[in-house]
Order: sequence, then structure tokens, then C-alpha cells
Amino acid sequence: MLTMLAQTACNTIAPATSVASTNLVEPTKPVEVCPTGTADLKLLTNTEGGYCLLYPAEYSTDAANFIVINPTTGGGDMLGDAWVNINVTDAHGQTAAQVADAASEAFSEGFNITQTVIEVDGAQGVIVDGLPGQDSNHQVFFVSNDRLYQLTFEPWYPNASAPTALEDLYKTIIETFHFMS
Repeated sequence: MLTMLAQTACNTIAPATSVASTNLVEPTKPVEVCPTGTADLKLLTNTEGGYCLLYPAEYSTDAANFIVINPTTGGGDMLGDAWVNINVTDAHGQTAAQVADAASEAFSEGFNITQTVIEVDGAQGVIVDGLPGQDSNHQVFFVSNDRLYQLTFEPWYPNASAPTALEDLYKTIIETFHFMS
């Protein structure tokens, strides 16, 4: 019986030793994977901005930061029925909450500005509604790798009786947005 206990102890120690030596191996960096496009969703990749996302295939994009719903092909100042503009700048060490607060403070009186916390690809963000602009808008601020991401969805009609195409675009983008580092 003493021999069995000694063998069991040796067997227990040996795997622990080999596991410890395995931990000395340098961990590999996780593979960064953008979402996969489908027949209904196109992949938009912006390497300079450090992100990728999916958007509905029937919409268009002519730049790495602008997606338009039902684009207008003629001249004029209307791009289409609705759009999202994705702006990426240096965060200068600020958090999304600090940027959202600064954007809201300038218009605190007389406007019904609201803020809601959100998470985008693991980063904490802030949705700001009610900021004045050319059209009603829905802005989302988040920070990753000291980059400030500002997504502006226009025109945003929060009191519409049914979900709009822009709300569907918003949901798709927020759910599929991925930082590429």
C-alpha cells in the first residue's frame, strides 16, 4: 500500500512539473478577427481607423467612415434617407464619458440631452441623444487604444412609431463593431 501511495504522489508531482514548465512559454497574441460578411451584410474595414464592422448590403459606402441608407445619386445636399458618419481621432487620454460630458455641457440649458452607457467590442461607451445639429442625431462615443470613436447616426427619430432603417443600421454596427488593435 505504501508503494501505491508513493507511485500516486510521483504521478501527481510529474504533471504539475510539466505544467509549470509549459507556463514559461511566451503567450501568443490573440488572433484579431473581423466579423464575416454574408449575402445580407457587407464587411467594412478601416485599417487607418483601426476597426471593422458589418452593414446591410443594400446600403452604400463611398468612404471608409460613411454609410448611407438609400443613397441619392443626383446633386444636392441630401446624401440619402439616413446615414452614419464614423469619426476616429486621438483621444488625448480622455475617456468616452469625459468626451460625452464635454459635448453635452455646451448645450445643457434648453436641450433635453440624455446619456446612456453602452459597451462596444469590450470598450465602455456613451450614447448621447439630444445634441443640436443639422438633423436630430444619435451619437456614440467610445475609446480604444487612445483613439476616440464618434459614430453619428442622422436623422434620428427616437419617437417613431416603428423601428427605422437607421435604428436597424445602428444595431448592426454596434453588435459587429470590432477593434483591429
